Amino acid sequence: MDELEILKKDWKKKENSFNQITEKEIYGMLHKRSSSIVKWIFIISVCEFLLWIAASLLMRNNEKVNKFYDYDKFHVMTILEFINYGILIYFIIKFYKNYRKINTIQPIKSLIKNVLDTRKTVQTYIKIIILYTIITTIIMFFVQFNFDPEILKIYHEVERKGNETMFIILSLILTLIFIGIFALFIWLFYKLIYGILLKRLYNNYEELKKLEV
Repeated sequence: MDELEILKKDWKKKENSFNQITEKEIYGMLHKRSSSIVKWIFIISVCEFLLWIAASLLMRNNEKVNKFYDYDKFHVMTILEFINYGILIYFIIKFYKNYRKINTIQPIKSLIKNVLDTRKTVQTYIKIIILYTIITTIIMFFVQFNFDPEILKIYHEVERKGNETMFIILSLILTLIFIGIFALFIWLFYKLIYGILLKRLYNNYEELKKLEV
């Protein structure tokens, strides 16, 4: 049993004259926990940003990745990479602002609003990352199928035999399956990272609503 539950049990046992003091203690505990959760959301987002940069630098030393960038004549992947950084930086700033707001002593109503805003921000972030991942994967397949010399060689061979329609259909099916599995993996990854924190934040929101009544 955590400290908040102990305080709540004590609150019920005490006389009405002491309720107001205990209510303030419970609010202080909820405020402190909410602030801590949002701080961790901010820290994780910064770590994620640094991880993406490290992964990008490491991939640049990979032969297959370098080949992919070589036949990406329109530098689509480089543009998408910068868009990814832009998304991460934007949400890091949002998470930091949310932390600053929640970290400030404020009325219960304002704290409830800020907790809700933080949850919505994280949920929006996860949705945008998943959407970005799907779009990026589709573009990567498009670039590879249109510019990769090895893929083009296979396609021309299939075309010569008159099986290009079947080749395209199978390629699309395999692509969609890969995108679905990859998107599911990303969703589970972010649910694991942020899901626990969001659940705790929601629990705090429920407790704050009780105090507001």
